[in-house]
Order: sequence, then C-alpha cells, then structure tokens
Amino acid sequence: MNPEHLSRLFTLLQQSPSGDEREMYRQWSALMLIMILLIVIALTGLAFLVTRRRARRRRDALPKRKNAPIVDAWAEAGRRLDDSFVEFNDDEPRGKNR
Repeated sequence: MNPEHLSRLFTLLQQSPSGDEREMYRQWSALMLIMILLIVIALTGLAFLVTRRRARRRRDALPKRKNAPIVDAWAEAGRRLDDSFVEFNDDEPRGKNR
C-alpha cells in the first residue's frame, strides 16, 4: 500500500548513521504527513461545497409551487372532517344503541 518513495524513505531513515540525516528524514516525513492530511481536508471541503451547489441547482430547477391563500385553521378542519366520527352527548344515557 505504501508508495515506493515512502518505503525508500523509511529504509533510509533506518540506515542513516548521522543524527542530522535522521532528523531531516523525520521532519520531511512529518511535513509529508501534514501535507497529505491538509489535501484530504481540502478535497473533502471541496466535495461538500460541490454537493451543496448541485443540490441547490436541482432545487431551483423544480417548478415553483403557488402559494395557497391562508385559510382559517378551524374552517379547514371542518372542511376535512368526514362522518366517520361519532359525537357523544352527555345528556343521553350511556349503553343505548342508536
């Protein structure tokens, strides 16, 4: 999974006798790790922005709905009410079948 130059870097890091060379390779590998992480973060952010833009374009391409006039909530509920509801009256004795 490691690219060739990274595996070569680890080999050089282990074989280098000088502490200065090891420090240079360590700093270089840390810099590469940071650069890779920044690139991944930037690509993720870019993909997020592109996805949002595409979704907005699709939403704007849909036909616009007409705004319905505002209706009184109780009048609308009465219009939608059907005859399947039974109204109970407290004056009638219970247990009587209609």
